[in-house]
Amino acid sequence: MQSGKKRALIGSTLSVTLIILFSKGIGFVREMIMAYYFGADSVTDAYNSAYSLFYLPVLLFSSCITSTLVPLYVRNESENGRELANRFASNTLNWFIISSFTVSLLMFVLARPLVRLVYPGFAGEKLSLAVTLTRIMLPALVFFVGAIVLSSVLNAHEKFVAAQLTGIPLSIAEISAAIFFSRQYGIHAQAWGVIAAGVLQILVLLPFLKGSFEYRASLSIHDKYLRRLLRLAVPALLSMAVNELNHMVDRMLASGLNDGDISAMSYAFKLIMFMMGVLVVPLTTVSFSKMSREAAARDPRVLIPQVRESVRLLMTAVLPIVLIAAVESRHIIRFAYGRGHFSEENVLVTGTVFLFYVVGVPFFGLRDLVNRVFHALQNTRVPMYIAAISVAVNITLNLILRRLMGVNGLALATGIAALTGVILLFVRLRREMPGIMDRGFALGLFKTLCFSLIAGAVTFGLGRLLPEAFGTARVFFRLALIALSSLAVYAALLIAFDRQRARQLLKRFKR
Repeated sequence: MQSGKKRALIGSTLSVTLIILFSKGIGFVREMIMAYYFGADSVTDAYNSAYSLFYLPVLLFSSCITSTLVPLYVRNESENGRELANRFASNTLNWFIISSFTVSLLMFVLARPLVRLVYPGFAGEKLSLAVTLTRIMLPALVFFVGAIVLSSVLNAHEKFVAAQLTGIPLSIAEISAAIFFSRQYGIHAQAWGVIAAGVLQILVLLPFLKGSFEYRASLSIHDKYLRRLLRLAVPALLSMAVNELNHMVDRMLASGLNDGDISAMSYAFKLIMFMMGVLVVPLTTVSFSKMSREAAARDPRVLIPQVRESVRLLMTAVLPIVLIAAVESRHIIRFAYGRGHFSEENVLVTGTVFLFYVVGVPFFGLRDLVNRVFHALQNTRVPMYIAAISVAVNITLNLILRRLMGVNGLALATGIAALTGVILLFVRLRREMPGIMDRGFALGLFKTLCFSLIAGAVTFGLGRLLPEAFGTARVFFRLALIALSSLAVYAALLIAFDRQRARQLLKRFKR
């Protein structure tokens, strides 16, 4: 029975991973094209800042919806049937559409003071451009929030692929805007592309909803499941709010640094999000829906095997790739963005920022996974309190490290704050699930860490032996040679010293 759950988890995760890999691959191309056409300067600083301001309420709404709607929909369906569960989902959709429209209208009116508040280093044309771009994007908020609700309903039905396809419209819209309209409309074309992406996201989801979700024109505040969702959503919202406050403080402090520093942070962090999307999101998405169903037993101990398996899978996939990316950070940025208006100076600045971000990826992934465990148990308060502590750590370190390291210090502080949060989450998780950190589990993680460090040492040695590479093709072949060699050593170590684990992973991958 237990092996069946593991097979289901790994099988579903691999299916979602393939879709996310395709979606993130297109997103990667989008960022390459953006860098080619616009580079990293004050104009791209204004665009990235405006997009971040627009996307902040998207993330806040997402935290309210994704962490609460799935377990409540599942419970409603099991207790009352699909028809009433869909009525609850429709009611939730309607209220969030109204709320998102109200928020977008308020932000449109207050765009200038908001930009001044969040980016105090902006002035003159840079400030005006950021305000204009923010206002252009804001109408898309309604479509983005609607897509989040519908994606959560599909995840509750364990239709994970559809939700991951919603990233493709943004990439297609932004690529089309850059190629076909940037010469005439400049960076404004990218803002209009965001609106097109919002509409396309809804259109992508509609075919998948057939047979699973039937819309009802319901707008009731008395729905007990909606009231439960809102009660759970408040701490989830505050949890995401304090996490986003981390990034907002980063950008606020970066706005007073050199022109292009905000863009360097944005380009580097988007690559981090690419890694998270391919390595972390599939596992956390699949695990959350399955844990939500198992949590209906109201006994946290039933989740222990799945949590252990999810953590081990996450670390097995993430650690070696993170170490390879850290060692080869400059060449990764050169391959991703080093062409057109993106100069070699931009490569060096962005590459160093990427290095300090990438070391935090394992902690970002573990934080997201353990937060989902608490959300599956409908406990959103613990993540909120711990996120608040992480913000305090991040702000303190930002103020210290910014003086010492500039923009690199802001990136490093983010990773340290995430590590602090992970430690506190696991301390609390051990109270909820006694025995989760047994000897065998800890030994397995230690082996993975050792194997990853050896793979990282191979990467470092090959990087010193091979000459510096320039040009897309040469950089690609250099990265491919180093990465494949290091991963081959990692795989050999798994086979030699953890054969059962390696055989299990290979078998699931073949499936």
